[in-house]
Amino acid sequence: MESSWIHVQEDSDFSLQNLPYGIFSLKSEGQQGRARVGVAIGDYVLDLSALATAGLFRDVTVRATVLKTNSVEKIGENGTSADKAAVLADSSECTWPLDTSVFSQPTLNAFMASGKPSWQAIRKRLTQLLANGGDPILKDNAPLKRLALISACETKLHLPADIGDYTDFYSSREHATNVGTMFRGKDNALQPNWLHLPVGYHGRASSVVVSGTNVVRPRGQLQADPSDDKKGSVYGACRLLDFELEMAFYVGGPPTALGRPLTIEEAEEHIFGFSLMNDWSARDIQKWEYVPLGPFGAKNFSTTISPWVVTLDALEPFRCTSSAGPAQDSPAPLSYLHDKDYSTGSYNVNLEVGIQTDDMMSASVVSRSNFRNMYWNAKQQLVHHSVTGCNMRPGDLLGSGTISGQDSTSYGSMLELSWRGAKEIPLSDGTTRKFLKDGDTVKMRGYCQGDGFRVGFGECDGRILPAGSEDLSGEECGEMNLLQLVPTLEVSDTTGGVHVLTQSMAIIEFLEAAFQGSYPVLPSDPLARAQVCQISEMINSNQITLEIMKSSGNESELTCRQHAQVLTEKCCAALETIVGDTYCVGDSITMADTYLIPMLYDARRCEANLDRFQKLLNIEAKCANMAAFQAARADVQLGAFA
Repeated sequence: MESSWIHVQEDSDFSLQNLPYGIFSLKSEGQQGRARVGVAIGDYVLDLSALATAGLFRDVTVRATVLKTNSVEKIGENGTSADKAAVLADSSECTWPLDTSVFSQPTLNAFMASGKPSWQAIRKRLTQLLANGGDPILKDNAPLKRLALISACETKLHLPADIGDYTDFYSSREHATNVGTMFRGKDNALQPNWLHLPVGYHGRASSVVVSGTNVVRPRGQLQADPSDDKKGSVYGACRLLDFELEMAFYVGGPPTALGRPLTIEEAEEHIFGFSLMNDWSARDIQKWEYVPLGPFGAKNFSTTISPWVVTLDALEPFRCTSSAGPAQDSPAPLSYLHDKDYSTGSYNVNLEVGIQTDDMMSASVVSRSNFRNMYWNAKQQLVHHSVTGCNMRPGDLLGSGTISGQDSTSYGSMLELSWRGAKEIPLSDGTTRKFLKDGDTVKMRGYCQGDGFRVGFGECDGRILPAGSEDLSGEECGEMNLLQLVPTLEVSDTTGGVHVLTQSMAIIEFLEAAFQGSYPVLPSDPLARAQVCQISEMINSNQITLEIMKSSGNESELTCRQHAQVLTEKCCAALETIVGDTYCVGDSITMADTYLIPMLYDARRCEANLDRFQKLLNIEAKCANMAAFQAARADVQLGAFA
């Protein structure tokens, strides 16, 4: 197994064998940060625009066979081997330099459009640069390494592509059978057309969001009486919110011409790579609206995708037979859908779905499935999409449809897991679910397991907010708040006057009193309460000093950071002597912990050495796995070195 000079854990999603593409910016640059193309390797993101600027792709050439005639017109649908040989004879081998400007773009669309020969040429060059025994030009260049090899925790990940069109399919036979059985009975589970074509529908590209984006519970029309559709509808919040475990692929290669279908032989030339996808579904809204044209509002409010795109070359070693078997022969598909390589047309990708509440340290796994649980494969989906002459463009997104296995633990939706709400699904904290609740974070993971390495897809997470919530990130709050303080709270008094609270401690004190301990972060014991306030004040004083120092403009960035390191380490040393062994004070979360976590994040941004503060690090580790702290996203809050 080829290894990298960059340390990669054996269970890391991002091995040398993977090298997925994504779009990132630096957290330190804030909202105005420059988004560009990166590749994940271990715990790092490799900046391809920096490598291109340094000339490391200068000698990369793209090599491909170029046909002088239109292969579809010359070969035809039923072309013979002799016809195909004639086309190859009427072709030439061409090379051209790689266009490296694509790596400075804020989306992958331009790179996707460059075609498979370019994708493969870059993958080969990256492997040379990152492998032990490969080209040492990056490994031995310390300044370039510091510039181009960035710790993943310092990056913000974005949508990989400008998605022009999004289509979702319905291609897992197990899933289609389960849903059909629920609504039509076992004997009529599959519709008459299902085994003849990949069923699909057009989704909404504007609401495709990257992992980590909150999902607001949708509102819409609901059937007034679930047992009697003649009683009409009511308006309200979805009560049966669901996830759907899916994979999705991005179209690549040059745009196809309107009116010109793709052939099954060409399909893989137009598949750039795969991501994980959660196609959120409002089951009760869908029930009322879907006849006769299928789902609409029930599916258009949010679709979450993972930020990294894993290429077909990375997945190649994991080709496998689908759960449907080595051939589609009952019935055989029409000729344009016939895949002679169907027996190895799927991929062995282990898939997992977990639900994490705010009180959990980690997600509770509710489903384990596999991408091989597909009847129609990606090539067939793409070809059927274009059979009418629909033109396909780089960056278009095609979803697999919900991926369910035969075992009930491998079902890819709560609809199936709870069997339409008839069963309770237990979670690790002792609670149960039939469908999703506000505050639930759905976490999807997927990976291929090699011999000593993984090819994984990273995170595909989304947290559910109550209906009517506004999903504002820390950056957006900072823009709205003219004082540049996060957060703010507007409070109306009994006379109608409005008061603005701009300090965290004041806001917490107010909420604690207003809601009478419903969400206690201040202990009732007077001494413990004083200890919490003491720790919070110590942290707050340190942060205010750093803010003043940063904003004064009297020192250089480097000098400012050096002073910040000293001050922060002194503050941590003082805190280390007074915090508890479990949390800052006592055995539960308090306001002090909510101050400590973002402070430690800022400490790392100014490169403070935290290794000797073991109690603080233990508290951080305990809090970091809790959904509430993950949702707070310290990485986008304004800080001394934002």
